[in-house]
Amino acid sequence: MILKREFGELYYEVRGEGKPLLLIHGVIVDASLYEQTAEILSRYYKVICYDRRGYSRSKCKKTPEFRMEDQVKDILDILNELKIDRIIVTGASAGAVVGQYFLQKYPEKVEYLLMYEPAMLGNMMQEEETFKNWAEETEELIRKRKYNMALLRFSKHIGYQDPRSPQKSEEVSLRELDNVEYAFNKEIPVLLRYYPDIDKMNQHADKITIAAGEKSEDSVYVQAAIRLAAQIGKKVVYYPGGHNLPLEFAICVIGTLAIVKK
Repeated sequence: MILKREFGELYYEVRGEGKPLLLIHGVIVDASLYEQTAEILSRYYKVICYDRRGYSRSKCKKTPEFRMEDQVKDILDILNELKIDRIIVTGASAGAVVGQYFLQKYPEKVEYLLMYEPAMLGNMMQEEETFKNWAEETEELIRKRKYNMALLRFSKHIGYQDPRSPQKSEEVSLRELDNVEYAFNKEIPVLLRYYPDIDKMNQHADKITIAAGEKSEDSVYVQAAIRLAAQIGKKVVYYPGGHNLPLEFAICVIGTLAIVKK
């Protein structure tokens, strides 16, 4: 489905019936990241997936800037279009960062937030000198428009790739390639400097779970998850697999939500 906006179009999908659950994708990828996950979750929830502004089928009249305020406005517009007042939010990587910002801005609309390997890169920059050097080198490659080299350096920090995860079709792979320039020029530079409002996160810590892949080992995203969890008095929950979502991701989401709702 397409929601017409002043900047262009916002693409979204709805599956199933029941309590609404929003899935937010990360950098470069789009809603197809959750295709298998959404199919399974839709047996229990009304699942909403969408291409974030500037990605794939959410086409813009001109290249948009990446602003958290715009990201949460898009979520709000989709919820209003579907007449949804309250929702469970699940985000992976940068999608988890967007999800936590939505919780900060509209806590009354979020029943629960599940953050999987959050790309809290600015949070990592505070103390990790090695990561800071990597980030600065990556930004230099972006400035020189050496996107292939930047993508290779960025991919190294993703860690283990679960071979059991669904393979992307050629159509999806080509579509996501078109997202690389926007992601590197607009989104990643913002994420590298974004620092969460820890006080606000602590106010809503009772409805946040932070998860990571057990096979991601000590990747940047696992370190970011551990650091963020400690800042809000939580412990990381580990799922099988890696950053590109374990095959069992939907089952893990269902299990986590069942536990926290007891």
